[in-house]
Parts: sequence; structure tokens; C-alpha cells
Amino acid sequence: MKTLTKIALGAVMVVMANCWSATAQNALEDPRYGATPEERKTNLGNLNWLSDEVNARNWDAAAVYVRSLMKAAPSAHSSIYLHGATVYRNKIQRATSVADKNALIDTLMMVYDQRVQYFGDHPTQGKAYILALKARDYLNFNPLDGANVRKYYKEAVDAAGSAAKPDLLLLYFQQMVNGYKAVEVTPEELLTVYETLTPLMASASQEEKDGLTTLLATSGAADCGVLEELYTKELAAKPGDLELLKKAFQLMSMANCDGDFYISVAEQLYKLEPTSNIAIRLATLFEKKQEFEKAIPYLNEQIQSETDPSAKSDLYVRISASELGQRRYSAAAQAARQAISLNPNNGFAHMFLGNAYLGGQAGCSDFNRSAVSWLAYDEFARAREALAGDTSGALESVNSLMAGCRANFPSNEDIFMYGHSIGASYSVSCGWISGSTTVRAR
Repeated sequence: MKTLTKIALGAVMVVMANCWSATAQNALEDPRYGATPEERKTNLGNLNWLSDEVNARNWDAAAVYVRSLMKAAPSAHSSIYLHGATVYRNKIQRATSVADKNALIDTLMMVYDQRVQYFGDHPTQGKAYILALKARDYLNFNPLDGANVRKYYKEAVDAAGSAAKPDLLLLYFQQMVNGYKAVEVTPEELLTVYETLTPLMASASQEEKDGLTTLLATSGAADCGVLEELYTKELAAKPGDLELLKKAFQLMSMANCDGDFYISVAEQLYKLEPTSNIAIRLATLFEKKQEFEKAIPYLNEQIQSETDPSAKSDLYVRISASELGQRRYSAAAQAARQAISLNPNNGFAHMFLGNAYLGGQAGCSDFNRSAVSWLAYDEFARAREALAGDTSGALESVNSLMAGCRANFPSNEDIFMYGHSIGASYSVSCGWISGSTTVRAR
């Protein structure tokens, strides 16, 4: 067995030697290694010595061979530049002065540029690949030179085009955001680059796409005024474009926009692609503007798709509030009752139902008007119990409403005059307002 192993190893060595001999012979006849046989032999030897010095981590000695080969045989072999980048990265890390470091960085950049010149047409590690390495190295070694960092990343992205990888695009945009924060990049420049990179992210994961959008949204550059100016022009050029509307809506939502243009974008998008997110956003915007009649249809549409009883109850509460805002007290009471039927512990539903009763109280006459205050008071009492742990300030409102109701209770004399007694049960019946309550005096 040992003899067989020795024979096999010997055969391998012979094959390797023959291969090396053939490679060396080819190099000695290849004009890329030099104009004359002597030059080719010298450069081939230097290439071998370069590999040896890199393996031995003798960076200064290796650098001599890199410079010689880049000058004498720049197109001989890509390993000149692969080794060259390794050599100068290590020399930069060991530089003892800023001047030396900067000079070495310049040389490293030249190594990449010359590699592009002579090997930029490589099918997998060509120009785009090389420029991406160049940009990353420059960022690592000279991150404070933002202008050149952005320049090198732009060159890499431009070279890659539609084949650009998401991590490269995100790194480039991060540098643009850094430039904006350093007041070296204008908001318009940042948004222009964002618009350029977005289609290049088409094949990226959702997380990566969101990462690009988040970088812009958190940069501070995407304020509502800038976004409105940008998307007004773009939507004028591409009216009704679904993807453009989605992008505008997403960015303007992240910027907390609430103007008419943003509402218009949301409405257009909702017509093309209705979603819960857009419906709720539109309802909220109209509620904020007190355009309640416009908010209610979106809330009703959301109710149709909502399956969680508690969430549906909250939607009915919002409808009740919107109806109250329009002084449509009967409709407000109806929505509040639906909210209570879904969640009896919804304190806001009880509070709005009490408010609806008070709003409709004016239509009642004589003793019934006072009786409605009892009915409303009961709802406020239920609201106070349900909101016991609330910290939003709603409890203060409820207590104030209860105090207002008590002030409107009839006097003892009025109760006696109408033939009732304190603590007795009383059925209210006044138009759409009805219910059972308890007789109380103020």
C-alpha cells in the first residue's frame, strides 16, 4: 500500500511539473509578459517571487514586485492586482503617518484602476466587481473623505447597472445620507439618488427594499415639502402609476405628512389597490381635518374586513366620534351601541353614547329632558369603570361630563311634582332616545 501511495504521489508531482513547465513555456512566449524573451523571463520570475513574498507576509518586498509588474507587464496576469490589493491594504494598516497612509491609499486606488483597465472585461470579476472592491476599501481606509467615498460608490453602481447587488446599493445610499447629514449633499441630490436606486432594488428582498426606504425616511431630508415637490412632478409625468403612488405614499407616511397632496396620493392609491393600511390612514387624516363625512366611509370599509371584535369595536367608536362631530346624534348613538355589543368594556363607546344622548336631549320636553341626563349619566358611569386604568386624560373628561349631568338633574320638588320618587326606575322615551334609568335629584 505504501509503495502504491508513493507511486501515486510521484505521478502527481510529475503531472504538476509538466503543467508548470507548460505554463511557464507559454508565458515565455506570451507578449503580455514582455517584449523580449529576457523581459518575459524576468517578469515571470517576479510574478513567482511576488506570490512567495505575499505568502511570507513580507509586504515591503512584495510591493517592489507589484510596482515592477504593473509597469513592465500590466496585462500579464490578474494575480498582480489581487496580490497588489492585499499588499497595500496591509501596508496602509501599518502606516505610521497620515501622509504615508494617504500615499498608500492612492496607490491602492491605482491598483484597482489598472486592474479595471486590463481585466475589466472578466465575465464574473470585471469592472463592476473591481469598482465595488475599490469603493469598499476607500470607505474602510478613508471614511472622512465623503466626496470620494460617494464618487467611488457611484462609479461602482453605474458599472453594475441592473446587476448591482442590494448590499452595494444600500452602502452607496448610506454614504449619500451621511453626506446629507454633513451638509455635503442637498435634499434634491439625495432624493434623485433614491429614485435611481429604487428600480435597481427590484429583485431585492422586502427587508432590503425597506432598508433603502428607511434610510431616506430617517435621514431628515424627506420632509413633506421636498417630497411633495418631487412627486408632484413625477406623477404629472406618470399619472396613475401604481408603483410611483406606492412609493410616494410610503415615504410621505413615514414623514408624517397630512396635506392635501398626500391625501390625494392616498386616495388615488386606494382606488387602484385598496388596503386596510390606506383606509385607516385616510380616515385618520380626515378626522384630523374634521372632515368627518369623508372619514366615515373608510372606517366602514375597514369594519367589513376586520375580524377581531375588539378592533372592530374601536372602529365603531371612531365612527361614533365622527358622527358626533357632525352633530348626527342618532347615528353616533347607533355606532356606539354597536361598539358596546362587540366589547361591553369599551369605555370610549359608553362615553360617546352618553354624549350622543346629551346631544339629542334638546329634542325632548319637560321632565324627559332631565331624564335623558340620567340615561347619559349611567353611560358615563360605565365609561368611568371601564377606563379606570386609562392614562390618556379620558377619565377627567368623563368626570367632568358626569358633573355636568348632575347639574341638570331635576330638583326634589320637580321630581315630586311629576309624581316620581328618588331611586325609582324610570323608562326614557324621547324620539330615538330610549332606555331604563334611575330617578335622581341634583
